[in-house]
Amino acid sequence: LLDFLLFKAVVSTQSTGNRRCVSIESYLSTLFMFAKAGSCVLFYKSDIKVAGWYLLLCIVLIIILRTPAFEESPEIKYFVESGLQEQLNSDTDTTWLVEFYTAFSPHCNSVKPIFGALSREYTHTYMKFGKCDVLRSKVACEEYGISTSAIKAELPAIVVFEGGKLVRMVKQTNGGNTYVMSHENLVRDLGIHELYDEALKKEKTKKKEKKIE
Repeated sequence: LLDFLLFKAVVSTQSTGNRRCVSIESYLSTLFMFAKAGSCVLFYKSDIKVAGWYLLLCIVLIIILRTPAFEESPEIKYFVESGLQEQLNSDTDTTWLVEFYTAFSPHCNSVKPIFGALSREYTHTYMKFGKCDVLRSKVACEEYGISTSAIKAELPAIVVFEGGKLVRMVKQTNGGNTYVMSHENLVRDLGIHELYDEALKKEKTKKKEKKIE
């Protein structure tokens, strides 16, 4: 049974040609979670009292050794309901990179520091970062084709908006293939360097236009 659960942990953190977890910490976390579950089942079959004490010990350790809270970047703006669409409609000059997430997803929590680092590194007057809680923004998810189903596991999904319209998007899982949301992959596949250069050029153009006026 324990061997089966360990095998399940490995399978759960992998997909065809890619890993679901974006870090070794996430991989080990999933591995230990299944190992604890397997141990609890074995203890229960042996002695229910031992299983109870083991479960209590696990809860105490989770409370004491919980993962440190990640400090969100002040550069990120949060959207709910129609707030995102209103922002996009009112500020078409700005390129927005928006992460669609849910607080209950381990994948979203793994990407949180990466997205925060990107926002601190690339935020500009004409290039901004935002996050949209899918549980409070279901209409937006439907509009942009983002599934909130735990089975499809598409979250997090990071979308690039230019001129108020969706131009690019990456999802955790798309068509059965899992995308590794590392800093390097996101910069490359979302064209973040190019978007930042365009923001700088746009700023120079705006300044020239003001001087002429």
